[in-house]
Amino acid sequence: MKRLETSTMAATLGIFCFLTASNLAAAKSIEVFGIYLTAGFFTYPFVYFFSSIIIATRSPKTFFKCITMAYIGYLVFISLMYMSTIIPGIKAESNYNQSLNSVYSLVNYRVYLSSLCAYFVSMSMFGVLFTALKIRNMALRITLSTFFVALVDVKLFLVLAFFGVKENNLLLNIIVWSSAVKLVAQLILLLPAIWTINMIRDKDEFCFSN
Repeated sequence: MKRLETSTMAATLGIFCFLTASNLAAAKSIEVFGIYLTAGFFTYPFVYFFSSIIIATRSPKTFFKCITMAYIGYLVFISLMYMSTIIPGIKAESNYNQSLNSVYSLVNYRVYLSSLCAYFVSMSMFGVLFTALKIRNMALRITLSTFFVALVDVKLFLVLAFFGVKENNLLLNIIVWSSAVKLVAQLILLLPAIWTINMIRDKDEFCFSN
């Protein structure tokens, strides 16, 4: 039981860390080989990686507690960081202070809050869909749930964060390529996720049997 609790705590911490990194990076648009993306799409697939481990080894109730803890943790983090920017600093003209104020300015909070909204909706759908699917093959359930929800997640975030901010053609381009890149990334991460899930389920008799 202790090993199972440890793996759940580690996965929840992983969700929080990669959610934080993804949201901060999402404010930056990048171009890779002519493909337009946001920088957060390199880290956000790991949120699904850790979420898959929790939903496949613990009860739905525990899963929703874990994603809520990560959600609240990040909400507290960005709130505290915003408070730090409105407190007068020493040497306010320094590059460090200006960079910090720029990253956590209210201008970027639409992106941060949109990402949080998309995260909570998609993770809730992920848990419900995985639980509702009556398929004995756990790997197939994880794959179907991940692919369906990932597409919803990408579109919801990009529309909430950038509609009316970026040109429609550019936004559509980012949505199309981000969806394709995210599916490829999730497919790559499915193999280690399923291997980790099977290892936990085989070694811990208290593992919840979905």
